[in-house]
This record gives sequence, C-alpha cells and structure tokens, in this order.
Amino acid sequence: MVGTFVFILAGPILWAIQLTAIYGSQSALCAAGIGTSSGGGNALVLWSVVIASLIPAGVATWAILAPAASYRLLAGERGDAAQWGFLRGVMRLLTGLSILAMAYAALGAVFLPECASLR
Repeated sequence: MVGTFVFILAGPILWAIQLTAIYGSQSALCAAGIGTSSGGGNALVLWSVVIASLIPAGVATWAILAPAASYRLLAGERGDAAQWGFLRGVMRLLTGLSILAMAYAALGAVFLPECASLR
C-alpha cells in the first residue's frame, strides 16, 4: 500500500526534493557570502540550481518512461493488472505536472537575484 502511494506521488515528492535542494543550497551559499552578485552572475549558485534541478527531473522522466520498473522499485512487486492503467495514468499526470513545476522553479532561481531577499 505504501509503495503504491509513493509511486503515485513520485513526481510531487521529487519536486519537493528539488525545491529543498535549490533553496537550501542557495540559502547556505548566500549565508556563507558566496552568492552576493546582483542577479544571475554567480556560477556556483547557478550550477547548484542546475544540478539540483536536473537530477530530480531526470528521475521523474525515467518514472514516466518506465512506470513498471519504477513501480517494482518502489512497491517491490508488479502492479495489479486491474488497477495498473489508473495507477500509471495518475502517476504520469502528477509527475508531468511536477516536471513542469521543477522547470519553473529552476528558471526562477536562475533569473532572480540569488541573495537579495536574504539581506
């Protein structure tokens, strides 16, 4: 049951991980005085955002492209044939929306000033 629930919510979980990684690393770098440029200029902050965005987005894309394998990984068994179409469809919808949200969060983190709001 828990594996099925995590399978359905794989996209939103990955999105939460991405947001935590982006804004956590950005806040830590700014607190250390590393990202003090006025907007979009610090390479370390930029690369931390790119890496923190590409890894969860890649895992989410893999989950969409190989739903049976990701279900076996999370639930430890094959999906029930009677419910598989519904489970796969809901997971793909939520994960697709989460990938879009990951892209928007990454664009916001890249184009807005890194440390201006933390001062």
